Amino acid sequence: MSVDFWIRGGAKAAPGTVCASYEPGHQMHYLHQGQALRSPSEHVRQVLVEGEQLVIVRDLGRRLVWRHHDPQRLADVLGLFPSSRVVYPAFHALRVGPYWFNCADGAFAPCRPAEGETT
Repeated sequence: MSVDFWIRGGAKAAPGTVCASYEPGHQMHYLHQGQALRSPSEHVRQVLVEGEQLVIVRDLGRRLVWRHHDPQRLADVLGLFPSSRVVYPAFHALRVGPYWFNCADGAFAPCRPAEGETT
């Protein structure tokens, strides 16, 4: 079983920008996390990060293609926890070690800056 990941390319947020969006593909809200935690989950065998796109390989080779607004952070966390990865498909959520990622299964809106910030 491979738990490798690769990052190719990748979009980067503007330096100092904080995303305040809880829409799919952005920040994980604690209510969303709780709903996901109580839903069916599956072990993740491999994650390929290519720009904002993630290819998540589950058991039996089944794949999900999702997106996330901060691929560099996701790749960094994947490197810290190479074997602790769980996906919650019904809630487009990915847990890597203690970290949660709210992913999008299609196009997603751009990041919304935190109040008082400009892009």
